[in-house]
Amino acid sequence: MLSRKDLFRASLFASLGSVIPAASAGALGLGDGAQAAEITLDDLKAAEKIAGISFTDEERKALLNDVKQQVKLFEGVRAQLGAAQVTPGIHFATIAGGTIPGSKARVQTSASKTPALSSLTEEDIAFLSTREQGKLIRDRKITSVELTRIYLNRLKLYGPKLECVVTLTEELALTQAKQADDEIAKGKYRGPLHGIPYGIKDLFATKGIKTSWGAAPYQNQVLDYDAVVVQKLREAGAVLCAKLTLGALALGDVWYGGVTKNPWNLKQGSSGSSAGSCAATAAGLVSFAIGTETLGSICSPSLRCRTTGLRPTFGRVSRTGAMELAYTMDKVGPICREVEDCALVFASISGADAGDPATVDRPFNYRPIKDLKGIKIGYTSDLKPEDPFLMNLAELGATIRPVKFAAYDPGLLTILDVECGSAFDELTRSPRLNDLKNSPWPATFRAARYVPAVEYLQAQRIRANLMRTFEAEFGDLDAFVGNGIGQTIVHVNLTGHPQIMIPQGDDGKGNSLGKCIIGRLFKEDRLLQIAKLAQEATDFHRKRPTL
Repeated sequence: MLSRKDLFRASLFASLGSVIPAASAGALGLGDGAQAAEITLDDLKAAEKIAGISFTDEERKALLNDVKQQVKLFEGVRAQLGAAQVTPGIHFATIAGGTIPGSKARVQTSASKTPALSSLTEEDIAFLSTREQGKLIRDRKITSVELTRIYLNRLKLYGPKLECVVTLTEELALTQAKQADDEIAKGKYRGPLHGIPYGIKDLFATKGIKTSWGAAPYQNQVLDYDAVVVQKLREAGAVLCAKLTLGALALGDVWYGGVTKNPWNLKQGSSGSSAGSCAATAAGLVSFAIGTETLGSICSPSLRCRTTGLRPTFGRVSRTGAMELAYTMDKVGPICREVEDCALVFASISGADAGDPATVDRPFNYRPIKDLKGIKIGYTSDLKPEDPFLMNLAELGATIRPVKFAAYDPGLLTILDVECGSAFDELTRSPRLNDLKNSPWPATFRAARYVPAVEYLQAQRIRANLMRTFEAEFGDLDAFVGNGIGQTIVHVNLTGHPQIMIPQGDDGKGNSLGKCIIGRLFKEDRLLQIAKLAQEATDFHRKRPTL
């Protein structure tokens, strides 16, 4: 009679044998009579220290064979995966649930009052909002080719100074721009992004064009497909002008070609990891850009570069074709100069995608509102009620009150470390990891190998508690405000809540200031309504850096 454990092992090895050739299985220690690398009781005792547990010698003897079998299974799994990006079959979902059938995106923006083109310089045109540029193209007062050439020239002139461009996609951009002009001339208008030039963070796949992930080990990587976000923007008629820099493997502003600069203060890096997307948008090198965030990578460079960056609710935008970093934390969002531009871009890229099972369809119905009457907004302890930003919200009719959130457990960051370690396991076990210079990733990836799977799942359980607690503390507020990237930047990246950054000038010493607004899950429309009125109380978003 076979025990349940023996039967389970037999079935596992039978399934492995069906996908791994016999020769490979033998080389991996999976063939008949093969032995795993010699593991001793002393090895188990040493491993217990890392896991923070302790067994007796008798218990270790009983589990020794199990551990040896596990090592064999590890090798089989690695052999099947190789370097492929494969998202785990277990997916994170926010506490607000999944798809609502029949969901659509509808956007109604404010009326544009664009000055006559004859009074505008090329730089003036480059700094118009996406919404204003779209109206000019739709009314055929400027062509997409003309607008695209303005941005291509600026990318060539200022891109090297800011170190924000990995690849200039000039030929593709001019082809797409001409197509847009031809379609519009024939009455085939795709919408407000038709003919608008943009840039994208260089971790999104673009067929036949280098996708470097900002990292030396991948600097010559060329993929044979387009990311879903690239596909959606092409369908909207947008024009791809550049692949923009990111910190190596989505961390910081240091990439294999240098350090991306803050256009407002060239002595500073632009922060990261959506470094190039924010720098290029702030400097008027593109109309808008696409970034990603796992733990501050849209919000932090948006603060530094004074852009309006939206990190949507987790699951709102497909990550298919984007470099995977942390399966349950990665998010995709627009980086613009104005709030309503974020609404336009978000509407075009959001929605469920079969390739990314974490994505959902939810309604997005944005229209501008005149005041904030009936809207409840909180503020965290890094702000005082007399802060001008809060006072303006109150003057617009909002009810303002303090809100406090319980601290997160630092052990939750184990989730990020382990998922990153999994995503780059093949690189971690390769000598190529040593090509990743000036980065903390190698140590992080290697350290992740020492985290027991049980502890990763325990952290996910604590995360579930955090999600429930955070939602309860949010109470009946529509949104809350924080200073800079906010006290809750870790909370909301774990819970999946949306956040938008609003530039607020500088401190007089070359350091950028900003406010963040955090909204309810899947309520980007309300969040953007609040943010638009808050932004329009000042003209910080209309100012330009001197290059």
